[in-house]
Amino acid sequence: MTDFLNLPFVEVLKLLVRGSVEAYLSEKEASASTAAEAAKPECESLDMNGALAFLNANGYPIKRGQLYKETSKGTIPFQKFGSKLHFRKSELLQWAEARLIDGNAIGVLVSTAQKGGKR
Repeated sequence: MTDFLNLPFVEVLKLLVRGSVEAYLSEKEASASTAAEAAKPECESLDMNGALAFLNANGYPIKRGQLYKETSKGTIPFQKFGSKLHFRKSELLQWAEARLIDGNAIGVLVSTAQKGGKR
């Protein structure tokens, strides 16, 4: 700790101002980084696992095989990046809501699988 009694007034004033400015700047830096993290938008794009988790968490139960089948038939909106499938949250919600059964069955998706085969 600095002995302020043995320093000239100007030096004491410099030390006090420097300390105050450093404290203010570090406080502003901390609040700016917190605000930047809070303002960071959530990612809209999901991979296959994220799409499955997102649909199931929002009340639309679907299995991995059914999701792959919907992509191969082109009935679900998706994009490919290389060999990976990517989905947008907003498009997934619109797709799932459009396929809900009317009535009291909330959150049940209409099955598009065909039963049986050629006979």
